[in-house]
Amino acid sequence: MLTRGLRLMPANLKLRMACVAAILVLVATLLVTLASLAVAERGMKSVIGDQQYAMLASAASFMDDRIVARVAQVESLAASLPPEASGDPAAIRRILEARGPMWEHEYLNLILLDARGQQVVSLRSFGNDRRLDAAGLEYFERPMKSGRGFMSRPVVSRISNRKIVIISAPVFDAGGKRAGVLTASMDLQATGFLRQISALKPGASGYLFLMTPDGTMIDHPDPRRLPQPIGLGASGLDRALDGFEGWVEAAGLDGRPSIYAYQRLRTTGWILGARYPTEEAFAPLAEMRRNAIFGATGLALASGVLAWAVVFRLLAPLQRLRDRIRAIRHDGADIAVLHDTRRDEIGELGNAFYQLMAERENAEGLRAASEKRLRLITDNLPVLIAYLDRDQRFRFGNATFERWFGVTPERLVGMSIAELMGEDAARQGAGSLEGAFAGHATTCQMRLRLQGAARVLEGVYIPDLQPDGSVAGVYALKHDMTHVKEVEEQLTRLARIDTLTGLANRRSFNETLQQALARAARHERALALAYLDVDHFKRINDSHGHGVGDEVLKEFGERLRAGVRASDTPARLSGDEFVVILEEIGSAAEAERIAAKIVAAMRAPFATGAGMLAVSASVGVALWRQGQDEDALLAAADGALYVAKANGRDGYAVGGGGPIDTR
Repeated sequence: MLTRGLRLMPANLKLRMACVAAILVLVATLLVTLASLAVAERGMKSVIGDQQYAMLASAASFMDDRIVARVAQVESLAASLPPEASGDPAAIRRILEARGPMWEHEYLNLILLDARGQQVVSLRSFGNDRRLDAAGLEYFERPMKSGRGFMSRPVVSRISNRKIVIISAPVFDAGGKRAGVLTASMDLQATGFLRQISALKPGASGYLFLMTPDGTMIDHPDPRRLPQPIGLGASGLDRALDGFEGWVEAAGLDGRPSIYAYQRLRTTGWILGARYPTEEAFAPLAEMRRNAIFGATGLALASGVLAWAVVFRLLAPLQRLRDRIRAIRHDGADIAVLHDTRRDEIGELGNAFYQLMAERENAEGLRAASEKRLRLITDNLPVLIAYLDRDQRFRFGNATFERWFGVTPERLVGMSIAELMGEDAARQGAGSLEGAFAGHATTCQMRLRLQGAARVLEGVYIPDLQPDGSVAGVYALKHDMTHVKEVEEQLTRLARIDTLTGLANRRSFNETLQQALARAARHERALALAYLDVDHFKRINDSHGHGVGDEVLKEFGERLRAGVRASDTPARLSGDEFVVILEEIGSAAEAERIAAKIVAAMRAPFATGAGMLAVSASVGVALWRQGQDEDALLAAADGALYVAKANGRDGYAVGGGGPIDTR
């Protein structure tokens, strides 16, 4: 029920209030206007400074994102280099030249360095056949040690003699070890990398500039300032170099007082600065002061004349509005009583109160429904979704934790990762979790036993960044990647097997031969390589067709596998060309016995769809010598095969350090 409040304002009181108001409005308006302008003048500097710093922080965040994107771009290119191409500069050059045009407007050059920092491939020449030696340089050493991409401080390019930065990323071999570094050089001015934030410059004559942590200018609207250092006594630069971030009022090199703001980039440590001349910043305030004095005087006089007339009428509906709000608050009246048909500010105020309260009630209902929907979605996703606090303990978890670990979301709160998943799983994700608490989104892979089976969980840690830059907690999202990892491993195995014969393919052979030669050199043991093919195989294909030829190759591979020792590695290179890596060879005579056994095994007729076929093989065996690489050994075996064929086929020839022995 709506009750009326106590009436404290009879007509004579309102009349006296109107008279007092007339005088007070006149005096107060002038005083408030002048005082407000004085306060505004003092506070404007702080407002402008804060605005400049906020703008600068946004620009710095944008530049950080651009730098992270460039580093990720080079990391992606480095990761796409096939491990088997690391020993073939020509192949690497072809790969880089094929992908280089995608970034011809971004990077000056792409260079691949080996594990010692020596240049392997450079898309652009340095002149006079000079080769880059980056050993000891930061852009080489940092990726080799950390295994992550890195952006260097500006250096002078040997190609363009301009200030550039070098983005580098590690290159991994087939074993996952760091085999070198891929570098990409970028001209900051030429690529427009820095100019994209120039639209954020303050005012008409203000500008942005970028410098290194030691005060050397990287980017400035005046080209004459590049790459010169700035005087430490100017623009508050000494404070910025000491780590200050914010704004300061100081005189520039030209003597003009200005507002300077500084913000460091989190990715490189560079300092982004902004200058806003003070006279330009305060020009609107000076004009506003003149207009405000005249306007306030006229407004005060007009208000004094009209105050006595409007106070009486205005206070009555305001009292009614007060009574209605009181009734809602204390008597439980419906908010509909705030509806007012008056077409003035009081009516609008009453309706505004009604709308705000209705919107609040509606928002609370929508929030509850939204929370219910989000909980329903997260609880039914086959993904672990959780939030960990600064103590690395769970504060939230979806229902998937209960399905996978048997722990309800209520019990999960307060548990640590080790308590839930075990100490081993906690150690596997510790590094990624620490990176997330340091403010970086990280990925993590865990191998653990889940419901009695070995599982692979993969996901991300996302920091909960606060406005002050601190990390309040970390969001964790993990999904089951076991099946995907099994498929990847199966595909990796299939990529190393010849599908027709089941023997190792050329890729597997190359890797195995390199490893075998390394073992032989390290332990000073003998090693031999047999190179063989099917005699007159083209004649078989031409006479009986490729289907019969495939049957012959398949049977040839079976007999070859049966004819060598368990420690030997048979492989098919291509067509009818086969090789066998013979490790732990006791003598040349043993190599001859194996070659003779292979030749003899192929003489028995082959059963094919075209009937029994007579097939023979020629074998060339090369004995490895200390210091001989795989290409030389393969060439020696091929030469021995050529001798065996020249001697009438269906036989073998053994060569090495001396003359070739044929049988």
